Amino acid sequence: MDMVLLLTIILAAVVLANILARHVSFIPLPFFLIILGGMLAALPIYRNFQLDPSTFALAIIAPMLFNEAQNSSRFWIGRSITNILSLAVGLVLVTVLVVGAGLHLAMAVLPLTLCFALLAIVTPTDASAVNSIFEANPIAEEQAGILQHESLFNDAAGIVLFDLSLTAFISGTFSLKLAVGMFLWEFLGGLLFGSLMGVVIVSTRLFLIRYNDDTPIIMVLIQLLSPFLIYLLAEKLLLSGILAVVAAGLVQGSERDKLRLTSSRMQLVTSNVWEIVSGTLSGVVFVLLGLSLPEVVEALHQAPNPNWNILKLVLIGIGVYLAKGALRLAWSRYMLKRRVKSKHEWRDSLVMALSGANGTITLSLAFSMPNTVNGQPFAFRGMMIFVAAVVILTSLIMPTIFVPIILPSQDQRKPRYRWVKRMIQAAISDLLKEKEHPAEAQIVIDSLQQQLVLDSTPNLHLRRQLMSESHQVELKAAQKLHDDGKITDDELTYYTKFLNLSNFSADEKIWKNVLLRIRFSLHIGTMYKDLNRAQEAFLTAPVALEEIYWREQFEKHGEDILPIEKAGFEAVMAFLKTQQGDNGVETNMVKRFYRTRHRRINGEDVDMNIVYQMFMRAFHSEYELIQDSLQTGKIDSALAEKLQSRISTDEMTYLQNVEVFRD
Repeated sequence: MDMVLLLTIILAAVVLANILARHVSFIPLPFFLIILGGMLAALPIYRNFQLDPSTFALAIIAPMLFNEAQNSSRFWIGRSITNILSLAVGLVLVTVLVVGAGLHLAMAVLPLTLCFALLAIVTPTDASAVNSIFEANPIAEEQAGILQHESLFNDAAGIVLFDLSLTAFISGTFSLKLAVGMFLWEFLGGLLFGSLMGVVIVSTRLFLIRYNDDTPIIMVLIQLLSPFLIYLLAEKLLLSGILAVVAAGLVQGSERDKLRLTSSRMQLVTSNVWEIVSGTLSGVVFVLLGLSLPEVVEALHQAPNPNWNILKLVLIGIGVYLAKGALRLAWSRYMLKRRVKSKHEWRDSLVMALSGANGTITLSLAFSMPNTVNGQPFAFRGMMIFVAAVVILTSLIMPTIFVPIILPSQDQRKPRYRWVKRMIQAAISDLLKEKEHPAEAQIVIDSLQQQLVLDSTPNLHLRRQLMSESHQVELKAAQKLHDDGKITDDELTYYTKFLNLSNFSADEKIWKNVLLRIRFSLHIGTMYKDLNRAQEAFLTAPVALEEIYWREQFEKHGEDILPIEKAGFEAVMAFLKTQQGDNGVETNMVKRFYRTRHRRINGEDVDMNIVYQMFMRAFHSEYELIQDSLQTGKIDSALAEKLQSRISTDEMTYLQNVEVFRD
């Protein structure tokens, strides 16, 4: 039960961190996650929290790397394989030997084998951490491709070197022949085993698709179970489970080439599920890091040398990061082959060096160190975990600060969102020309304007102010009708009550909604002496019910609410037209409310077949704008792809929620 509670709290922290990161975009998401994890560690129930490394690797790292691999571009891997292997194997090996030896000179109390083990821990980069940095600091496509794919392979090299170093420390002996054999068995064996398992799984899924057994629950569950099965089997065979999962993921990615447009729904569902799973697991990793920091600090008490205090270990960690960063900088400058020539090779190399962030694998390896060695407490464990944690945090902080300074300033105007607005406005402009079915066209226009609202950030205070001002405009319009002798005292009184109630419900607050539901259900139940009608009234949104209710009340007294409402509606529309300027988003929200109310109170029946046609017409207008802009060179294919993907998603959303547009 405690673990379920912990998982629930961690997931809540992931949600909160993602919300904060969206509003404070200059700070990478991992920092919010680590801070929230540290806050959770302050709770008494989690003060003695300990991370199980084997569970961590199986439950989090395996599915994360599987998803990273299946979404990787095999084109990029094939194109940059020499650079990827150079960084993932060559640089890892050189870093472990060179910086590890230097660390032993600076920190003689730590045996050379453990210095090598520590460098094996902090050398592998992390795809999730790299991606989180890219979101805030976009870099060149070639650099991003190499970094992301490097992180898939250098994990295995780091793990194997860590195992060799730790084994040498525990046994007190080292055999080069045994070490090379172990490296090849784990590295190449893991790749081969994972590839074979990937082929088997892909063949099974294609077989199921061929016989129409490709329901999402079957296909998605098979894919979600794959990384766990492959990892466990590879570890049983003493192979690299991490590398086996990566290889299987790369093979899994080939399935999309075979399917193309076949089983489209299954592919979309699978993609969406993995996007959620991967994002959640990435967040959980950094929350766990923050949650584990107190354990790291506490483990320092086991250090054999009291002179190595926290400050000195922080400096050691920063020194290790700078040393391996300098080596990575030189390696990126002289050992990597660039397909695209650059006038700023040192700058690009520095970006490559800074962007090699650490994360999940480093954290997992650090906590996988044994608590005891040869029956005695492992005195260096706390010191090594703390240094590894310092390296992780430093590797996240440095690119966040310096990459934006090094790179040319990015375009903050977000051209994608400008074009989203343009294509929605193109659809609205086309529908405004519709003369034969204006009511149906207006329903679609209102929905499109709502998209503009969601793509922008509406000022709710300004919206409430506009609603209040519109309410006063309509009250004055009704009062003028009364002053001109066009409506009676009773009509003015009852229409004023209607407007007050309408303005009350327009606020869309939950407590107001509940009060109105109770009020309508009691009133209608009493008036008609019908429990079913009272129940229907309670289950119907007040904003959809009140217009009908007041129209019936006016008719019951031999009066007509429609002319009064029409005058008020026209007065409000005229007023809102003057407010369009800088308040376009909020004004459209208010306009939509009044148009919907006007349509409902007039009882206008709309033909849903025509509404469907209008939506298809709108989507077609958006497609045409994107196609014309692409042909004329106003946008590139990458932006056009994202925009068309958005249109397709909107179209699918409409088709799956047709009933929503009937009200």
